[in-house]
Amino acid sequence: MMVDLANAIKQLESWETGKGILIYGADNNFCSGGDLNFAQKTGTAEGGYKMATFMQNVLTRLQHLPMLSVAFIEGYAIGGGAELAISCDFRLFSNKDAAMGFVHSKMGIIPAWGGLTTAIQTLGYRTALDLVTTARVVRAAEAEQLGLSDAMVCDLSGALDWLAQRTQHDVSVVRAAKCVANNTRQQGSDNLLDFEKRVFSPLWGGPANKLALSQRIKHK
Repeated sequence: MMVDLANAIKQLESWETGKGILIYGADNNFCSGGDLNFAQKTGTAEGGYKMATFMQNVLTRLQHLPMLSVAFIEGYAIGGGAELAISCDFRLFSNKDAAMGFVHSKMGIIPAWGGLTTAIQTLGYRTALDLVTTARVVRAAEAEQLGLSDAMVCDLSGALDWLAQRTQHDVSVVRAAKCVANNTRQQGSDNLLDFEKRVFSPLWGGPANKLALSQRIKHK
């Protein structure tokens, strides 16, 4: 999935007339996070650093796209799925039961794909730190209060309509607005992202992470 996402971003980077993209999952779920088998096979500090480096690059490139990005969250966006969602410009929840959670702490790790850094930039220091340290799964109503959700739309068609309202003007205008906004948000973020993955990597495959993986925790 990580490689597929990277390939999709590469294609989008060459889309010269694009104004907006909508990211959504299959089978009424956005993204349920990392694969446990992959985590066990790559469970070393070196493996964690390499994985974090790869995904930070992918999600930073997603943020740098000169078009609006919207995550349409049906079901759950947890763990890495929450990091993907927070990397988008906007997040739409499909109904009151749709949920998002930075559940990494339950797995003995922290966000490493830039998720904590981006959450602080988006939500503020206290809210982001609270969400990560409690590892709670936030449903639509609270997500809207916290600024995680921009709106609730019932289906994919509604999400496309929501995006269309923000991409109705000339492509040059939309892309210019996105570039300026993103540059303002991203100023100096490279060092912050490097620090995040350096703190994360020893936790990947560490004692708490291995214990969590062996318990095959279900996030609710």
